[in-house]
Amino acid sequence: MCSFRLFFQKGELKMTIEQVLAKVDEMKPNMMSRSAKIGFINEIESIIHDEIVMTHEHTAEQETPPDYDNDTDGTTALIMGSADGMLYVYWVISKIDQQNMEYDKFNNDYSLFQHAYDEASDRWTRHNMPISRVRELSI
Repeated sequence: MCSFRLFFQKGELKMTIEQVLAKVDEMKPNMMSRSAKIGFINEIESIIHDEIVMTHEHTAEQETPPDYDNDTDGTTALIMGSADGMLYVYWVISKIDQQNMEYDKFNNDYSLFQHAYDEASDRWTRHNMPISRVRELSI
């Protein structure tokens, strides 16, 4: 399990697994198991890690993506701060809709997720230097 945390600004509030699960259950009552919802959170955390964290300056500790399961402490902080916490909520809700074959709802919720993801990615880039990879230098 990875214990890294890289946040935008010093002292920013952290979004936790339990906060995401509570908000999902409040916004979309569902019969999905806790472990399935944590699996969805784990999935989006891996995407965030690969697409956002690893494309910006980071420490060696941040090389390993987070890995959550049903035994993970609910107070575990997620990669994104609370300012971008709704992206987790929209992701889990959209996955629930997809599992329930509610495709119109899925499309709407996925659009909300994508907007929140884009904003989070933009905010991350404003506060963390992207890695510049020079493949070839011609003089």
